[in-house]
Amino acid sequence: MSLEASIHTLHWHDNNLPVYSLDIQPSKVTSAQKTVRVATGGGDNNVRIWRASYTETGVESIQYLSSLTKHTQAVNCVRFDPSGELLASASDDGTIMIWSLSDKIIKEFGNEEDDVKESWYLKTSCRSSSLSEVYDISWSPDSKYICCGSMDNITRIFNVSTGTMIKQIAEHNHYVQGVTWDPRNEFICSQSADRSVHIYKILSDKASDLVLSPTTFYKIVRAELPTKSLTSENLSKNLDVSSMDPPLQTPRHKRTHSNSSTSSSHSLAMSITRSSSPLPAVMPASSNAIYKNFHLYHNETLQSFFRRLSFSPDGMLLLTTSGIYKTDGTEENVNTVYIHTRVGLNRLPVAHLPGFKKPAIAIKFSPVLYKLIPDEPRVFKLDYRMIFAVATQDSLVLYDTQRLKALGIVTNIHYAVITDLSWSPDGQLLMVSSADGFVSSVNVSKTLSGEIEAYNGKEFLKKKRESLASTPATPGTPALASVPQQTSIIDMLQMEPIPPPEIIGKPGDSVEVIDITTPRASSPGPGPSPKRQKN
Repeated sequence: MSLEASIHTLHWHDNNLPVYSLDIQPSKVTSAQKTVRVATGGGDNNVRIWRASYTETGVESIQYLSSLTKHTQAVNCVRFDPSGELLASASDDGTIMIWSLSDKIIKEFGNEEDDVKESWYLKTSCRSSSLSEVYDISWSPDSKYICCGSMDNITRIFNVSTGTMIKQIAEHNHYVQGVTWDPRNEFICSQSADRSVHIYKILSDKASDLVLSPTTFYKIVRAELPTKSLTSENLSKNLDVSSMDPPLQTPRHKRTHSNSSTSSSHSLAMSITRSSSPLPAVMPASSNAIYKNFHLYHNETLQSFFRRLSFSPDGMLLLTTSGIYKTDGTEENVNTVYIHTRVGLNRLPVAHLPGFKKPAIAIKFSPVLYKLIPDEPRVFKLDYRMIFAVATQDSLVLYDTQRLKALGIVTNIHYAVITDLSWSPDGQLLMVSSADGFVSSVNVSKTLSGEIEAYNGKEFLKKKRESLASTPATPGTPALASVPQQTSIIDMLQMEPIPPPEIIGKPGDSVEVIDITTPRASSPGPGPSPKRQKN
């Protein structure tokens, strides 16, 4: 069985300039001929609105609807709000524009387009005094606020209704290339070219303006990782604990635009990887392993404008991009994606997905929760599973959270780097944008037919929140609202017998757990324990 993928060789933006971002509007999809509204942002300074019609076999047609032309420089990010009623666009001109759909066609002076099917009007404009390039944006769950990452190293939060900036966080040392807002409205995360991920805790959302803690909740930069390969002999030895160190400064770099060939002739290489073998178990660190302190992320020389990290739709997992991992004491970096659990946001990542040929640029979860596959072990102790896509510079890899093995891989679909991706509301269509000026789509439903069944996510999460709200907090652990208090990362992982190495498969097919941390009873509250400085 192969993934159904196709390249849509439309003129998405003028002169085939790069498509830096796309987003599919959240809405109900019920008809047999399904339609969704898609927004794209490009190097021609415009936002374009499209209607994509698709069936179970793939996209049938794409229709142009409108152009939003008020930006004066390249549009780096477009995002619909959670309700689907508003659209935000962020640009190199330093502004975030909030758009709303008009109930009538608006003809602008000097615009002679006859094929406009709908009009969007500018509702609010958000800008800072520096007017620095904005790389990424993320909405709050209630659509009241929007955060952004900018080229001046600052994360900003704006009030959407007024356009006023209510918070400015200047704790990164390089461009902020990715931001994500916790769907439970308790954290905001940013990822920067300074090789760090910062996590900020929201103290209250009941006041007139959002209130954040004065400093970062946690900074993810470095880790002490084992440099010996784990063998069947040392896998059975006792667990060890590793640590994290504070961030280091990195030099600056300039953003430059490049455009590869825009030929419409594209080749596809698609494959499915499946395994009926047992899951690779939690791989604890051997007491004989030699630990060295490494950076977890690529430095500023990474050839990408974006590091689009993502929370899972239930808020239980945080996945970060542009990860690197070193083993066996070699200097070679293994490209990876790091996985953090919600109860461990102030600790090391618990696992990573190794084996990518190119760095991971963007991660996006399907908005649908799925029922567990019967008689399959679980990596994470969740009552459902989630499917997510990892976009590297040149490929797309799909996973689910029950097994964390690659469901499928799509490669060679674009001539230039991939820039963004988005799921349809029903989780059956995945669209991908690229700097080559084209957009591709992947049909997911046929690939996973017979394996997935949509879980009633809203009903489940509502009951889960009600249950968690009545769960008392464990003394000495971070007081995270609506989150079950865990005493160990092991509580989040399903321990299974360790299969022989030849059964586990290729590195890209498996999850590898890099650390298991059991908090001491005397550990301090929500912040990380003090660590020694590294030169």
